Amino acid sequence: MKHLLFITAFIASVLFSSCDDYAAKEIVDTQTSGSIHICVDETYKPVMEQQVKVFEGRYPNAKINVEYLPEQECFKRFFEDTTRVIFVSRELSPEEIDFAKSEKIVTKSMSLARDAIAFVVSNDAKRNKFTVSQIKELLTGKGSEKDLQLVFDNKSSSTVRYLVDSLIPGQELSKNVFAADGSAAVVDYVASNTNAIGVVGVPWVADVNDAKTIEFMDKVQVVGILPAGGDKYLRPYQAYIGLNTYPFTRNLYFISKETWVGLGTGFVNFCSHDGQLIFKQSKLFPLRVNVLLKETAIRNN
Repeated sequence: MKHLLFITAFIASVLFSSCDDYAAKEIVDTQTSGSIHICVDETYKPVMEQQVKVFEGRYPNAKINVEYLPEQECFKRFFEDTTRVIFVSRELSPEEIDFAKSEKIVTKSMSLARDAIAFVVSNDAKRNKFTVSQIKELLTGKGSEKDLQLVFDNKSSSTVRYLVDSLIPGQELSKNVFAADGSAAVVDYVASNTNAIGVVGVPWVADVNDAKTIEFMDKVQVVGILPAGGDKYLRPYQAYIGLNTYPFTRNLYFISKETWVGLGTGFVNFCSHDGQLIFKQSKLFPLRVNVLLKETAIRNN
């Protein structure tokens, strides 16, 4: 592929449902019962699987049907009216807000937790540290290290959008930037290619209590990043994410257009209250509870 291209999932030709349409429908779910379809940015799959598991265990009459898709696809489904709640790494753009208002779609959103973009390399890789400037050069292909590849989870992923917006807005990506088929595929590819640098959401590599994460971390190692003007390389540890000292942090948001107190509201309320502990245990930084950070010696190899 020559380069990756992403656009805001905003299609004016689609017929949108208004809040009046929802009001006319028969309401068949409550905060703790019924069935709902939601869409989740695939980079958050490990932690959101835990949220759903605990919520359904607590409320056995509730069924959360989840699609884990690239962020762009989640927004597409939100506006095509195939889901009324999505969990993504950005809020609605000003253009999307204006369009929703014009179609009388009432939306709500809130940040739930802070996570980060993690870079991973093979256990046999020659390097496991990069500066922010070097990551930027790898994105554009303008640096001296032409043999290194950046591998994303999907061309429509939130990781692509975030890094392009943050580091190279308006520029094309290098020919050495590739897309795999999901975060698990990124880890597998990087594990067997010493010149590849994988780009994944931190939930895929941070939770040392998760069996899948442990399996991944047997294959790869997390890269240390030197922030601009910084004096030490940082990895996306929870404290660095919480303090925003790790350079590639971002927030996890819910966006809802549910116009009654239904199962979408119930699940969102759970994620913003009791589910905050799940975010904390998964090494994200919860934003709806107070978290005490203690000074400790963190070793950066």
